[in-house]
Amino acid sequence: MTTVSGLAHAVDGCVITRDFARYDRAYHDKVQRYNDHLGAMAGILRRFSEYSRTMLASQQLYIYAKWLARYTAYWPRLDDLVTRLESSFSETDQSYVARQSSIDGSWGWQYTEFHHKFDATIVRLHELATEKRAPRHPLHFLEPVSTIPKMRAYLEDLLVSDIAATGRNKRDELGSVLCCLAQLCFKPRLRNFASEHVRGIALDDAYIKAFTDFLDDIQNPETGYWGPWYSSDGKTHRYDDLSFTFHIVSYRKGDVHHWPSLIRTTLERRGEEYPVGWRSRGNFNNHNNYDVAKIFRHGWSHMTSAQRDFASRQLDEMLDWCLMHSMRRDGSFVFDEHFYNSLESCHYFGVSFLDEVGYFRPRKRFWTDQKFPEASRVQHHVIARLNEFCPQNPSVIAAKWKAGTDMNLAAKQPVSATETEHLSRRQRHKFLVSADTSASSFKND
Repeated sequence: MTTVSGLAHAVDGCVITRDFARYDRAYHDKVQRYNDHLGAMAGILRRFSEYSRTMLASQQLYIYAKWLARYTAYWPRLDDLVTRLESSFSETDQSYVARQSSIDGSWGWQYTEFHHKFDATIVRLHELATEKRAPRHPLHFLEPVSTIPKMRAYLEDLLVSDIAATGRNKRDELGSVLCCLAQLCFKPRLRNFASEHVRGIALDDAYIKAFTDFLDDIQNPETGYWGPWYSSDGKTHRYDDLSFTFHIVSYRKGDVHHWPSLIRTTLERRGEEYPVGWRSRGNFNNHNNYDVAKIFRHGWSHMTSAQRDFASRQLDEMLDWCLMHSMRRDGSFVFDEHFYNSLESCHYFGVSFLDEVGYFRPRKRFWTDQKFPEASRVQHHVIARLNEFCPQNPSVIAAKWKAGTDMNLAAKQPVSATETEHLSRRQRHKFLVSADTSASSFKND
């Protein structure tokens, strides 16, 4: 790891926004115009979703364009992407996106950036592992992380952004690649499958240890958090990031260092804005609430009694917000265009939060002894809404698994325990861990 001097603990995006303006003086006006236009494109995609039409190519182009607008100042490339996105809406058959490329072995047909291709490919590897089918082609696109030295060098390069010099914030790239590698290294089913069937990466015990060491090296011992770093004015600013921290804690199943600091930081930042804190424009958000609930679950045994009591009150407040403000009476979730790339992913994270706090499953209520007698009725409405989406969408598959068996229907039409277990396991392993097929194992904010 390169020695870092002048380390500063930044708590907001001032360095990021300031340095984009240094790179392009007209940055703020330009990015607002592009964001407004992409918002309109998101509305079109959302309408396709409402009619159960999955636009896989358009979705990838939208994710790519949204990334360029939020993480770069590369306007000519963004103009090209927007044109391609608009043209793609007339393509009625976009099923080719579900096929592996014979050229580089990825499933990211509309992508040129490595982290996007890796995201899209991880989804398909989970499916192939479930079906016990090897990829047809070698994954040549994994060359940047194919060996320990290459992986380490690539991650160290992504770790620090110099926005004023490059016009590029590498936060999303770093987060996505860390998430994809974490799945390959720490998910036993996927790791075993990749070790045996995936050509393109030397995924052995030494590789996994080297990746684990890298994660340990970049954890902030004072806060327990992970996040991107920024070089500006001769200093390196180290940002703490809820999404980075959630993914690493989750994939490592809580086997991380500095738990006392991590718990204290999480609790103290409950009122701060994402990515440092839990809030999105001052409000709760199901995605962030899910992240926090998962961190609490893994950190529960490391908390003091007072911290558990406090965390329980926070989870109770989150649950009330989810049911009263985020969810409609028909079981659908209010779409937040600032935070989600698709209507399906919005529903996935609403269901994910409810599942994580044990609303549908009493055995998962690590934080409370409360009973929720209305849960089966709410679950019935949620599943009915999920059934209105395209059933092949990975976010929908994942949300259905997390929502569980509809207790109302099961009472009328019993399903055998064997069949229920079979369906649950199959759906579970098709699940896209970031479950926004927008690609990301990383948060699509």
